[in-house]
Order: sequence, then C-alpha cells, then structure tokens
Amino acid sequence: MVVTCEDNHAIGTPRRVVVLRHGIAINRYFMLPMERYFRRRGFEVHNRTYPSTKKSIPELASEFAEEITQLDEELAAVDSPYELYFVTHSMGGLVLRYALTHFSMPKIRRAVLMVPPNRGSTTARYFRGCFLYRWIFGTHAAAELASESAEIYEACGVPEECDVGVIAGDVPWRLHPVRLDKPHDGVVSVSEAELPPYPLKVLPYGHTPILFVRYAMEEAEHFLTRGQFRPAS
Repeated sequence: MVVTCEDNHAIGTPRRVVVLRHGIAINRYFMLPMERYFRRRGFEVHNRTYPSTKKSIPELASEFAEEITQLDEELAAVDSPYELYFVTHSMGGLVLRYALTHFSMPKIRRAVLMVPPNRGSTTARYFRGCFLYRWIFGTHAAAELASESAEIYEACGVPEECDVGVIAGDVPWRLHPVRLDKPHDGVVSVSEAELPPYPLKVLPYGHTPILFVRYAMEEAEHFLTRGQFRPAS
C-alpha cells in the first residue's frame, strides 16, 4: 500500500519516499506508528505485509526486488523527482541486504536497519529445536536464521550503492534462558547487529518495543535525511 502525503514541495525538491519492511512473524501493523510518523514528516510511505514465515530469505528478497522495481516505475510515471529510502526491522534488514546485493534494484539513497541480526542469531539457534519456534516462525527463513552456519548472513552481502545505518538495542532483560552477549535488545546482541563499515547507534529499547518509540523514529529519520546519526547527548 502506498500512502501519499499532500505536501507543497518546492520546485525541483525531490519527493521523499520511504519503504518500511517488518521482521519475521509480524505484519505491517507493527510498523503503523512509524508509518504515521514519517507521513507527518512529509514522506510518502510504502508499508505492506509480506509472507515472512512461508519463504526463504532469498525468495523473499527476490519478491521484494520485484515489488520495489514496480514501485519505482509507478513513481517515475509521475513527472516529479523522488528519492527512495528504507527502514527495516529485524529480519527485514536481511531481506533488504539480499535484494540489494543479488537483484536489480532502483537507486536507493539511504537505509536504516533497526535491530537486525546481521551477523547471526543466538536466539534463533537456541530455539530451533522447539516445536513452538517452528510453528510460529515457520520452517523456511526461520531455519536459515537458526542455522549453525553463518552462510545466510554472509550471503546477504554488504550493500555498497547506498548509505546504511544500523540501530541496535540495549536492555537489561532477555528471553530466558538464552545467553546473549551484552549489550543486547533481549533478542539480538549488538555484536550480532553490527554491519561494518556502516555506523551503528545503540538505543535503550527492546527488539520489538523499539518500533513504538518516537525517539527511535527520530533517530532513523535523522540518518535518512542527513546520512548520520545524532551525536550522543
């Protein structure tokens, strides 16, 4: 779904289009607070649910690339300059990484990956043998996330054609009894979220709660518009 903002753009000022991509086993409704935030800030917002539990990360990335290519064609049909941005949550960041490094994608200016398991998921590996894990998260992308091998994380690649910023979380609690390296967001460690050489910002919020925190949204917007996170206060 594309939500447009009636905004009086100055002549020659590009329209700012941000694509939101949720993580595994949730849907676009988790991204609605962020959708509303960016819409109020003058962005056009593209936010939809995708079958995160029913396909592999490469399959999801392929469909994502097709979706964004179609969106780009629709935007180009309007005689107005525009720029594409992305904000992803958790596994959504892996889907974006894979799409950018394996498929034809339109030019993207900047992207923010929120709490992504860029370098592995201790939590997924711990629960991989649990029936409840497979029932909730499926047996496709979830199995890739839970693999002992770092293959899928390495296969996602590191995008080079756009600026990327990573936001990680730091909270005192975790999913018991998973042993996570500190600091962590309760699900993903900061060390798992890192994606060198791109900048990393650590905020005091949990893995899913971060989606509902205005401060985190402001940090994401700051990176999208300025190419850097705000200085530590």
